[in-house]
Amino acid sequence: MPAPEATRTKIVEAAADLFTRSGVRAVGINEIWRSAGVAKSTLYQHFRSKDELVAAVLRSRNDAWCARLRDRAAAAHTSQDRLLAIFDLLGEEFADPSYRGSDLVNVAAEYPDPGHPVRVAIRDHKREILSYLTGLATAAHEDDPGRAAAIVLTLADGAVCTRVSLGDTTTADLARQAASRLLTHTCDCSSR
Repeated sequence: MPAPEATRTKIVEAAADLFTRSGVRAVGINEIWRSAGVAKSTLYQHFRSKDELVAAVLRSRNDAWCARLRDRAAAAHTSQDRLLAIFDLLGEEFADPSYRGSDLVNVAAEYPDPGHPVRVAIRDHKREILSYLTGLATAAHEDDPGRAAAIVLTLADGAVCTRVSLGDTTTADLARQAASRLLTHTCDCSSR
């Protein structure tokens, strides 16, 4: 018998796959437990509701995506390149022909109530990224790190939307160029 954490992970991964392919609202709980290969009662032992499962999927995706962003930023050579690493990560994702956009943006469209727990999880993710980018902007000696982070995140989100709506795989590079021009980066502190 698998450990409870392994079973929970199996359910989250099955739900994530189904949500990405079909959308959250289109996927029923029965489809999730069947896809995960667990009993319905087992699913409900781990998640009291579908909304709780959706939030868990978003947290899992957030953790994985943020880890990839941190790895990409850590590999950059200069402090400005670390701040702009989000566009490099997006460019890598955009090259995948099956790319369907940000799970968070896609799910947010299905939950219009800003106070809904799923929307709260999405907002928490965006705040986590904004906080991380603010730290990178501070290290890059941006005049206004919060503003710089907001510029980068806004352009990154716009690139995602443009990639999905137009199919243009170059939007991450275009957004990176725009961000670079808008940032103040008073010095290149590559040694820091």
